[in-house]
Amino acid sequence: MHTKALVEALPAPAAEDSLADRVAALVEEHCTRWRDTRCDSPVLGPSIPRSTQRGNARAAVELIDRLASDVERYPGKGQGRRIWQERLRCAVREFGEQRLGWPAGYRRLLVSDEFYTASVVFARRARKFDPTLRLEAVGQALRNVWIANSLQMLLDLPVELSPSIFAYSMLYPYTDNYLDARDVPARAKRRFNGRLSRRLRGERLAPEGARERDIFRLVEMIEQDYPRAAFPDVHASLLAIQGGQVRSLHQQASREVLYTRDLLSISVEKGGSSVLADGYLVAGEPQRAEVDFFFGFGVLLQLLDDLQDVRADREAGHRTLFSTAADRVPLDSLTSQLFNYMSRILEPTRPFEAPAFADRLDLIRRNCTFLLVGAVAENEELFSPPFRQELVENWPFSLAAMRRLRRLADKRFKKAGRRLRAQGHGEGWGELLD
Repeated sequence: MHTKALVEALPAPAAEDSLADRVAALVEEHCTRWRDTRCDSPVLGPSIPRSTQRGNARAAVELIDRLASDVERYPGKGQGRRIWQERLRCAVREFGEQRLGWPAGYRRLLVSDEFYTASVVFARRARKFDPTLRLEAVGQALRNVWIANSLQMLLDLPVELSPSIFAYSMLYPYTDNYLDARDVPARAKRRFNGRLSRRLRGERLAPEGARERDIFRLVEMIEQDYPRAAFPDVHASLLAIQGGQVRSLHQQASREVLYTRDLLSISVEKGGSSVLADGYLVAGEPQRAEVDFFFGFGVLLQLLDDLQDVRADREAGHRTLFSTAADRVPLDSLTSQLFNYMSRILEPTRPFEAPAFADRLDLIRRNCTFLLVGAVAENEELFSPPFRQELVENWPFSLAAMRRLRRLADKRFKKAGRRLRAQGHGEGWGELLD
């Protein structure tokens, strides 16, 4: 995917400035695009009878129980594992096609060996890198691995875990959780961000403490995978997301006045830059149209994340478009706007307008829609009854069923994970499910 046998050097300022200018332009572009997006209620598909929704929920319970039971009987290595994997794939595909309307093209995309392997390899490497890392932190980092794998799928690249994707994904729990911690003084966060920015620019700093030691090791992995002299924009993209992280700290400053335009700009910059860095780490030298898509996809995921975290953000005093609006009005209009924004971001445009990309984009769109409806289900009190009713009329499950299914899946798969670890499979499925 890229040449590694090149001499390392400091980043080229011209390329770095060029990408910084592009990011600034994309922030403005997507702020305008968001403001221009309509707020009419989403139509998720054809009307679905209540009886069908109840049948779907029963089938989902059976699928969760079946998958969890099969996971507990994980055969380890050998031919038995191949048969076991195919049985799981068939169960998921059958449910998706019969209950969720998945097209036949998903057969070659979903539950693939490549996605599974990348996830398990990541879990193993994460535990080896830091045996003290909490399971929640591994899961947090794994979500970014899945984003990078999705970009690989879109770009028709091998779905795999490269050293730089591993390192960038691992940076999230080490940096995000520290910056979000309410018991860490603002001065300490500013010093941390200053030193990390210097390291991302190529300075060789002696780490201050175990956290910096691990973070600097991860940065070095990326430098080894993408030497600075050959890939200056890769490292400029890391500086871009770091800049977005620094600016997002304003959302935690309770005495600072932030208007809606400020909150929007912060989320756009942080989210867009985050997936932009994924794109550079996946492609090395992406095309301009690909850069634009990466950024827009990142904005979409950030706004979805803000919707999902609206309750936690309100409790912590973190201000986003959604947590601020929830103090005043139901979130019907904003959530409708987010759905319509998603439709614009994921429409088949250059460089993904060829028919070969239709199923891949549709898979991502369906997943994002599921996240949006799931956020409504988990925060039902923040939406008006007419909005909730209109939403679920065209959805395979009721909101209450979605909550019950999530709790059941959490319970069953955590139990399966514990049993796998007890059987000595902790470095594989046990790491992912416990």
